[in-house]
Amino acid sequence: MKPNVWMADRISFRVQGKNVQRFLNTAVEQGIRLDHLRWETDGFTARGAGRDLSKLEDLAQKGNWTFSVFQRKGPGIPLERLLDHPGILLGGVLFFLLLGLMSRFIWTIDFGSMDVETQNRMRSLLYDCQIYEGAWVDDSKLKTAQDTVSQQSDVFGWITLNFTDGCLFIENTDAEYQNIKKEAPMQPLYAKESGEIVAVEPESGFSLVVPGQSVEKGQLLVDVVRLDRDGNEIRQGASGKIVGRVEKSYTASQPLRVQQLILTGASEIKQQLFCLGRVWSQQHENQGEQGLSQVEWLPLHLGRLNLPAMIRCETIWLQQEQTIVYSQEQAQALAFRNCRQQLYAEYPDAVIESEQRAATVEGEQAVCTVTYRFCSNIASYEDWK
Repeated sequence: MKPNVWMADRISFRVQGKNVQRFLNTAVEQGIRLDHLRWETDGFTARGAGRDLSKLEDLAQKGNWTFSVFQRKGPGIPLERLLDHPGILLGGVLFFLLLGLMSRFIWTIDFGSMDVETQNRMRSLLYDCQIYEGAWVDDSKLKTAQDTVSQQSDVFGWITLNFTDGCLFIENTDAEYQNIKKEAPMQPLYAKESGEIVAVEPESGFSLVVPGQSVEKGQLLVDVVRLDRDGNEIRQGASGKIVGRVEKSYTASQPLRVQQLILTGASEIKQQLFCLGRVWSQQHENQGEQGLSQVEWLPLHLGRLNLPAMIRCETIWLQQEQTIVYSQEQAQALAFRNCRQQLYAEYPDAVIESEQRAATVEGEQAVCTVTYRFCSNIASYEDWK
């Protein structure tokens, strides 16, 4: 019997024996309060407080009366059952402790409306900050990750990381770009190449050429100064496009033999299991091999339940250096492509009208020259004289 468990209970009991009136008198003298007193042939029944149970039992034992409890009400009954089965109580306490502890691990990451490519980029950033499914998260880690992702202004206009109850929520807006027109500089525009003017599209300044006019390299196209009728100078910054028809040659060479890294078709997979703050890694067999890396993130689930664990699978596509032998036709094609790349690097807006090609093989390399006739913006702030 555990009297302390009965403290808040109400008990109904029966006392049997000779001269049970003495029991009542003694109980009253000891300050024990009883109610619902009912007399029976060989005793009586009454109701009292559970905290007085031990006193009542001692009193009955001293007077050789039979004492029995036949009804009990109160919280002591379920509490007594818990004390008789301590595993239930300990299990409940352990559950709440683990609940608080496990909520500090990441069980799932909610990327919101991000597409797959952006999610992979975000995962890489978070991984560098040691944030992933199965990782322990504290305020310092979260702040570091927030500062890191906030620097991605080319992707996100606004972004925030919110961690609660084991779930990391990522909320963001897409970056928006606004073109701000700069003030035209007080610098004249000159011809970058010799050619024929096709279109005059100045936004500011004073144009000195007209369509159909031929210009030389370095010739002034748009000036920033003009005299009015009284001979006073009028100044205005120069900007805009002067489209000219240009003829220019580019030369490129391509070796017939080159050493390059190529994919062998073989691959190695490195897997890392992250679970509850621990990491288990599978090492490469040939760590010195060069290759292209492809990373895949695999959060773990048990049915529809997310687990605080994730597998990072990195596939290394192996490469090796190999001598590649090109035929003359292949080498010439690569050289021609190089010539076009040179053209677009210098004139990104070039519209090719015609081209003339010439190719030769000199020793172990193909040399090609292409003369392009194209239209492009030839206005430049540099004086090309």
